[in-house]
Amino acid sequence: MALSKEQIYAKLEDEVAKRFNVSKDKIQGDKDFVKEIGADSIDVVELVVEVEDEFDLEIPDEDLDELTTLNKVTDYIYERQGK
Repeated sequence: MALSKEQIYAKLEDEVAKRFNVSKDKIQGDKDFVKEIGADSIDVVELVVEVEDEFDLEIPDEDLDELTTLNKVTDYIYERQGK
C-alpha cells in the first residue's frame, strides 16, 4: 500500500534529524540540506542510501542534484513508490 506524502515526510523528517544531528524544529520542508541545515555531501549521500533502503527504490545519480530539501525528497519518493 502506498504511503501518503505526510507519512513519507514524517519518516524522512526523523531520518534527517538523526542523520544531520539537528532537532526536528530546525527542519523545514523547503530548507536546503547543505546550505541551511548544515549537512555535508557525505551526509546527503548517506541519506540517499537510507532512503533507497527504507522505501525500496533506486535513485539514479542524475537525480541526486535535485534532492536538496525534505519537500523535494518527499515528492520524489511519493511519485515513484511502488513502481
